[in-house]
Amino acid sequence: MVEADRSGPVLLTRRMLWNGAVGEPPRRLPVLVLLGPVGAGKSHSLSRISEDLDWGVVHARFDFADDDPSPIDVLVRLAYDFSRKWRHRKQARFLRFTVALIAIGAKLTTTDRQADRQQLLRLLDEFKRGRWPGRLDPLVNVVVKTATATRLVPAPLGEAFAAEFPKLIQTILPRLGQALRSIADVELFQGGDGLDALVDLNWMAHGRTPDPRGVTTWLTEAFLADVRENHRRMSGPERRSPCDCDNPGKQTHLHNWVVLLDDVDHPGGLAFLQALTTARENYHSRHGERGTGDPLLVVATSGKWQGEWASELGRTWRPPWQPAGPAARIVPDCRDASYTHWADQPPNTRSTAYYPVLLEPLAIGEIAAILGRDVPAAQVTFAHQATGGLPGAAQHLARTLRRSGLRPGARDVLGTEGPDPWRTWLSELRLSTVDIDELVTAAPFATAPWLVPLPADGLVDQPHVGPILTELRASLWVNAARDGGTPDVTLHPWLEGNLVSALARRNGGGPSYTAQFTALRAAAGGDDVRLAYCLLALGDFPAVVDLFERDFPHQPHRKWLDRLAVVARAPDDQPLDEGYEDLYARLVDADVEHRPGDRTEIRNNLARLLATSWLATNPFAVRGTHQNRDIAKALNALSAASRRSDTSALDDAAELAHRGLWP
Repeated sequence: MVEADRSGPVLLTRRMLWNGAVGEPPRRLPVLVLLGPVGAGKSHSLSRISEDLDWGVVHARFDFADDDPSPIDVLVRLAYDFSRKWRHRKQARFLRFTVALIAIGAKLTTTDRQADRQQLLRLLDEFKRGRWPGRLDPLVNVVVKTATATRLVPAPLGEAFAAEFPKLIQTILPRLGQALRSIADVELFQGGDGLDALVDLNWMAHGRTPDPRGVTTWLTEAFLADVRENHRRMSGPERRSPCDCDNPGKQTHLHNWVVLLDDVDHPGGLAFLQALTTARENYHSRHGERGTGDPLLVVATSGKWQGEWASELGRTWRPPWQPAGPAARIVPDCRDASYTHWADQPPNTRSTAYYPVLLEPLAIGEIAAILGRDVPAAQVTFAHQATGGLPGAAQHLARTLRRSGLRPGARDVLGTEGPDPWRTWLSELRLSTVDIDELVTAAPFATAPWLVPLPADGLVDQPHVGPILTELRASLWVNAARDGGTPDVTLHPWLEGNLVSALARRNGGGPSYTAQFTALRAAAGGDDVRLAYCLLALGDFPAVVDLFERDFPHQPHRKWLDRLAVVARAPDDQPLDEGYEDLYARLVDADVEHRPGDRTEIRNNLARLLATSWLATNPFAVRGTHQNRDIAKALNALSAASRRSDTSALDDAAELAHRGLWP
């Protein structure tokens, strides 16, 4: 293992590797699902896990993004991958699984059991004698043709099946004589001997009433039985393994085997997980606690919270965008996840075969590694702010920053003309049901900090907003706050910034930025925070200062600051080629013109605070130390002028602002 790799997915996999002490039965294992939107580094995480496991842990990998395989085709590829040579171990032999595939490919009558038994015996004998190059080819061609004809393996994948199947057969030929005894261990067919079981399997595939799902279940259970047998035979205490897993008894424990599955939200991935979890549950129901499970840790990635397993997850795990709901269990981040967290379920919750976890955003040090050596700290900070720690976005930004430097207060780092480059980045999100033009049109409703439904008196009559918000949630671009703070639900900053930038610079092709935020303002009803958010987005700066000046003496300062922090994150359509200093002066001057007389120190400092905070929170603008200083100075002045007793909230916010952490 690569000891230096401390990424969340790698560390979590290490925590899950412990199979148990020697002589103990394996513990039940979940299907670990790494969740993240497009660009979250899901495939990269699996690559890092694979590199970390290296030769010390038996593992296999499959990607569902490129085709739509059947569960049987996936099992063939995994069995082939597991059967490669591993240091200090014997070679895996998937005897039950491979012989079952041979039986399915046999040409039998499906009506005369005795004749079919004899035909199957002859076929197995032919395979047993086919040890020379080319001898197996005719037999393999028959099996492949039959498998694709019955749609057990999709026709486009037949070539890969044909390439891998002979190699599986080669690994079992020396043990083919044990085949019938081994098949008897597959408990779906206890009524006869192993040969009867294989005949029944063939009839299930080709008889008068074919049962493709039953065939898949049969083969999946055979595959898992082979995994259990090979694990007992191959693992022992891990010999010379570069083990760095986070478990006790490093010298005496066994590792689980690991399956790495990418893009399981595709149809083929959903079907495979359903087959796997069904087979596991069947085994557990037959054996109870004696059959705790197979030593196979499944680490999958998904860019969606939907599909055939969503109903089970939804009853057990609270969706990432849902601040509250019937499910008590919150989906954890990788750094907080563990086997114990999955296994020790809270009272009144359902057990589940799945363990969904969220991929964390990159830390600032990881952003620095992407940008490269000797990159100024200001560029790293800006990239972290603009991308929200999204790895794919950081890669985009790294290329942009190599072509241009940064100056404090700059707003044009990502471009000054529209709708590109923002539209280009939006097109890479691969949202399956959303047109990019419609997505840009819905930007005000998607980026507002209340992505949960609006109140009944503030419903927005905008086409496509509902389906778009549903798609954004399902695609994991929306997250609920974990600390119960405000706002409760937010859009990912990278997507938010690109949406409002594309809308603000849209040249025709749909409603304008002003028209859309005006519609959102009309839906605010009596909610002052919603109203102020929309007014600020529309550039009505003095009206927003009016609202916060009115509330300053009456509201607890902590609540007042929380509300201001929400409003200050409103987007803007101010010119990109003008920097912070010019825009700040224009905003403050507009407020002075609005209220030229009877201005108080509170009004003056509030205008400075709001102007600086609004410009500083734009994720695509470069926040400089002078902006931090201006925010802190205004907060300190408001604290000194306040007549309330809870001014410590203002002082605390000023301290955070000095470090660029507020708002």
